[in-house]
Amino acid sequence: MNVGQRIKECRIRRGLTVDELAEKLKKNRATVYRYEKGDIENLPITILEPIAEALGTSPAFLMGWTENSAPLMEKKNIYEFEEMRETFQPTTHELEVLKAYRNQPNMQPAVDRILGVTSRRHIRMEGKVAARGFQETTFTNMIDKTQET
Repeated sequence: MNVGQRIKECRIRRGLTVDELAEKLKKNRATVYRYEKGDIENLPITILEPIAEALGTSPAFLMGWTENSAPLMEKKNIYEFEEMRETFQPTTHELEVLKAYRNQPNMQPAVDRILGVTSRRHIRMEGKVAARGFQETTFTNMIDKTQET
């Protein structure tokens, strides 16, 4: 099975149409069809990573280096996850854990992913509501404030 076939298999298992995947990738449907048909060989990691993320798998699985695809969420569960993500309110303890892991290089991708989740919603901070897209330094300040309390 080649990369294109794996992309198509994951897309179908995930319940996504070509148009939906194209929208997630900010590409047109013809490009996604070309990925799936294998017309574009040697996909660079800058293309492969966003595809893998959109499909809930890893670049290694898409490349065929592992047979273990990350557990794929069914389409109906994605909406539940999105709702849950929007209401994510980290506790003081969770913020302390994030701070502890922040300086460990092997944990940075996980911290970055969590920061990405929290940056996509409104959070209450110092009596003000920070709008979507706040800076990482704001989150760092929020983590630092947990140490003071």
